[in-house]
This record gives sequence, C-alpha cells and structure tokens, in this order.
Amino acid sequence: MDDASIKAAMNWWRAISLPIDQLKAKGLYPAPSAHKATIKRCDSLDGIMLTEGFRSLWLSLPENVINSDKKSVIECWALIAGVLVYVKDGKSENIAKSAGAKKDGSDKSIVSELRFSQLQSAKTAEDFYRRLRRVLQQLDGKVSPESLMKDVDTWFREQDDVYPRKPENRLAVNWAMDYYRAASQKSK
Repeated sequence: MDDASIKAAMNWWRAISLPIDQLKAKGLYPAPSAHKATIKRCDSLDGIMLTEGFRSLWLSLPENVINSDKKSVIECWALIAGVLVYVKDGKSENIAKSAGAKKDGSDKSIVSELRFSQLQSAKTAEDFYRRLRRVLQQLDGKVSPESLMKDVDTWFREQDDVYPRKPENRLAVNWAMDYYRAASQKSK
C-alpha cells in the first residue's frame, strides 16, 4: 500500500469520524453522516461497494489503485472502508496488541484467544470482514486506522500469493506475536 493511498484513506476516515472543529484544523470537510451509517449497515463487501460512502473513498484513491488489473483490489478497499467505520480514535496500537491487552482490573485479554484465532484463520474476504468487525466492536474501535489498513492490505496480498511467505513475515504470525506479547503484560 503506497503513501498516497494511505493519505487518501486517512483523510476519508477523518472526514467520517472526527468532530468538525478537528477537521477544520486539518483543513478537511466533514463527510455526510449517511456515509458512515450506510456502510455500518452493510453485511457484505458487495453491499459496501454499492454505498456512496465507499464511492467517496474509492474515487479519492490514486489512479493506479482504481485502474489496477487485480480484481481483489476493490474488494480490499471495500473491506478497509467496512472496518474503518468502526475505528473511533487514532490509537497508535495495532489490532493484535489492542486485542491482547488486559481488561481493566482483570487478567483476561479484551478479545478471547479463541475469537482472535478465528480471525487469524479466516479463509474468505467475507469471513475476514465479519470477524474483524466483531473484534473491532469488542475493542470499542480503539486501534490505529493506518495499521488496520496495512493489515487488511497484507491479508489480501497473502491470499493472492502463489508462493507461501516465510512464517515470520506472515500477518497471522505477526498478529499472534503481538497478541500474546500484549496478553502477557500485567493489567493496569
């Protein structure tokens, strides 16, 4: 994922998520509230692709992304739009670290090991979207939007790869390491 795509998607996320005063400070305009609401109501990637909110993201992306020959590119961006609407603040941690973090006053992780394992083993984009959305709701949207976009892009690249990647470079392995590292920390 290139910097121009990340910048466009971050501006789109800010426009649907941040308060008007913060947007003005960044020189951005708020998106209609219907953009976020209609995407949240979608239960499939096809449904997301048909929304005005997705169209505004898609058309803000660089030409090389929009005109890509890979059929999975639009599906990847639909999934990104579908999960970004659940991100509430620009926390700096990735989803795995946030999921493995302890609940306040508890020794249990916010997201159970089973649910996180199911997310990691998702085989289809629809399944990945459904599970990722559930995890984000459990985390109350407190993840890094940029990290989330990169992770979704990595997941799609791994699905398209003919040759398997080295284990230490795979998303599931990196997520597992971050999750268990966070889970092993003491609660605050």
